[in-house]
Order: sequence, then structure tokens, then C-alpha cells
Amino acid sequence: MITLQEVVTAAGGQCDFAGNPDFTGINTDTRTIKNGELFIALKGETFDGHAYAGKAAENGAAGILASRKVDVEGIPVIYVKDTLKGYQDIAHAYRMKFPGLKVVAITGSNGKTSTKDMVAAVLSSRYNVVKTQANFNNEIGLPRTLLSIRPDTEIAVVEMGMRGLGQIKAMCAIACPDVAVISNVGSTHVGELGSLDNIAKAKSEILEDLPSDGFAVLNGDLPRVRAMENKLHTKVSWFGFAEANDVRAENVEITAEGSRFVCKTADGTAAFFIPQIGEHNVMNALSAIAVGRHFGVKLNNIKEALQGTVLTGSRQELLHFGSYTVINDAYNASPASMEAAFATLARLKQSAKLPCRTIAVVADMLELGDTAAEAHQSVGRMAAKAKTDILLGYGPETKATVEAAAAEGVAACHFTDRQGAADKLADILQPGDIVLLKGSHSMQVSGIIDLVFKK
Repeated sequence: MITLQEVVTAAGGQCDFAGNPDFTGINTDTRTIKNGELFIALKGETFDGHAYAGKAAENGAAGILASRKVDVEGIPVIYVKDTLKGYQDIAHAYRMKFPGLKVVAITGSNGKTSTKDMVAAVLSSRYNVVKTQANFNNEIGLPRTLLSIRPDTEIAVVEMGMRGLGQIKAMCAIACPDVAVISNVGSTHVGELGSLDNIAKAKSEILEDLPSDGFAVLNGDLPRVRAMENKLHTKVSWFGFAEANDVRAENVEITAEGSRFVCKTADGTAAFFIPQIGEHNVMNALSAIAVGRHFGVKLNNIKEALQGTVLTGSRQELLHFGSYTVINDAYNASPASMEAAFATLARLKQSAKLPCRTIAVVADMLELGDTAAEAHQSVGRMAAKAKTDILLGYGPETKATVEAAAAEGVAACHFTDRQGAADKLADILQPGDIVLLKGSHSMQVSGIIDLVFKK
């Protein structure tokens, strides 16, 4: 619940409506608007919410935030210069209404959403928690999460993505996090930022404005993250596989059922099982363990929470269709996540009880800029290193992947579209095969499941 006057004050807006009605929520989408909510008329390159202000009112909106004249009557219209900034300012003011609330902010080139899910699961074993839904981790999604806070919320777990320098710092100004987590630094968005050093610099912005009693949870296995120590002015917990980390994993075992590992901390040693596969998910779990320990969650409760965590979307989702095993990891793709996926594929082959083949169906990785050609070639070499039996690729960029894999001795074929790859996969499948599906979300690699395994 937020009042009209609170909205006007927070957004620095102008409104001549008599009275001070309450809004039951805030919404940017007329398709989901509910009675009593304030509609934010956002404007982008391909859309303009102002054109739907009347529709919002018809569907029950109790007020409109706009940057130009809208034709509605009987409800307040708050005018601001920029509705996105107004939305963010409202969310910030609302977050600050709860001084006892703690905010955990998570960023990284890969694994943000999985880490967010694990951290939220661990903290929910003791606290009332809200978290970023799906992967709404940008300048529009963050306010949405903050505005879902309720009076009984104790911790908000928010995910922060970025496409350029200064964006995470701007989001931190909105959310005012108390705890910052950096999962890793990789080449995702290198096309926009130009180098891994710039990506690391952008990620490190999450540390700059932590309060003096704040806390940082950082990947201690990566030199570029270790170098962020000079930005720290808070306590820190390092996580990873290396001996020097505060929270570290040993004896990692990856199977078709999930991942097992032994976690060592200053408090002792404990055996963990998570239903997610892959060493990268073990790393995500370590960060969640570190956050949980900071908030006083008991180790047994952390173990139980992680064992029951369900991840958002198609992130190394393990599926079984008769004798076939499918790793559906098609939510997104970058060189780092490709490497993790092929490592997992190799691990599953090693742990299989019977001899089996591994098949990878990969599609283009997007947003890589001038590094795209070399990045896609590197994926072919990853397939060879993982001893992948067959590689099927589609999309223009993936031609380089197929050529590189074939040069290393992998049986590899390239197709212009998904249907071609699906037809080939259906033709070559043998009982016991393990199939990896991986590519950028817009390439719709997960559709292979319907085309091949659910026919």
C-alpha cells in the first residue's frame, strides 16, 4: 500500500487531484493491472505506455504516472519528466520505508539467477524473503521486486544484470543493498564493454556503496574477483574450490541425480547434496552457504534448503525420456556457461553405469561483439576436450563451432535452422544417449524437446 502523496513526493511529480487515495500496488503492464493499482506509463524504443493509459483506467487502475498528457478522467495523474526514473524513485522510497529490511544483491556474468534462487531458498528457512522473479534483473525489473516487499518481509534478494559501466551502481542507489554477491566474471556482454577488465570493473560497482556494516560474498577462485579486494570496506567471505577460500568445496561428485560435495568452513565440515548438476552449481551453492552463515542460518537448515531448491527456467534442467537423458540448459549462453555445460556433459558420461554417447545440440551465442568468431570456435574445442561424441549446431555463428569441433575429431554437423538439427538428432538417437541443449534464449534450443522427445 502506498499513498498518492508518497508517490508524488518520491517521484518529484505534479498532481492536482484532490485527496490522498491509497494505491494497492504498482504495475507497468495493462494486461495484468489490478483494481487499485498505479499504472506507470513507461516509454521505450518500440513501445509507449502512454498510449495505453485509457486501457489501464478501464481495467481498474487507480492512478497514472505519465510524462505527457493522457486522456483519463476521475483518477489522479502524476506528471514527471521521466516515468522510468519516477518508477525507480518510487521503488527506492518504498524500500527505505522499511529500515530493518536487509537487501542481498547478486551479480555476475553467469549464474546470477541460479545463485539468487539458492540464496533465497537458504534464507527462507529462517526469514520472510522476497526475491527477483524470473530474471527481471534490469532497471525495470529491480523496482518491480522492491515494490513486492511487504511489512513482514525481512530480506529481499535481488538480481542485478548490466550491459554497461555505471548500471549496477545506479541499481545499487535504488536498492541500497546490505550484502553483495559476485558469482563470477566472464565474457558475457564483452561486445558492449570491450574487455574482461571492463566487465570486472562494472561488476565491482556492487561493492562501492555497501554500508560500513555490510558484507561481501565473492568468488575467490577468479583473479579478477580477487583483485576487487582493494574496493572492499566491509567484511568478506570468499568462496570456491581453492584452499584459501573461507567457504570451499572438496570431493565434488557430479551424477545424473545431482551434485555432491564436502563443504569446509571455519565452523566445520559437512557433506552436501544439491539436485542441480555441474561444478558451477556447486559454486553457486557455496555462495548461498556463505550468505546463509552471515545471516545465522544453521548448517543443517542450509543443507535442507539447498537440497530442495528449484531453479528458475531451463538452467541445466535434467530430464529423462525413456532411456534418453537430456540436459536442458537453453535459457542463455556465453563461453563460460558453454564451458560449464560441456564439463557437466563429460562428468555425466564418466559417471554413467553403462557405456553411452554424448550429443550436444548448440546454437548461436549472442551479444559477443567482435569476439563472436573466436568464442564460437572455442566452443568447438570445448566439445572436443569433453570428448563429446556428436555435435549438432545451427545458426550462422555456430558454423565456426562445428568446423572447430570437426578439426578436433568430433563428428559434427551444421544446420541452418533448428528443425534441421532436430531432424538429425531424431535420426541418430540411440538408447542411453545423453543430450545437451545449449544456446542463447532467442535461439529457442529448448524447443528441440518438443520436436524430438515429446513427439
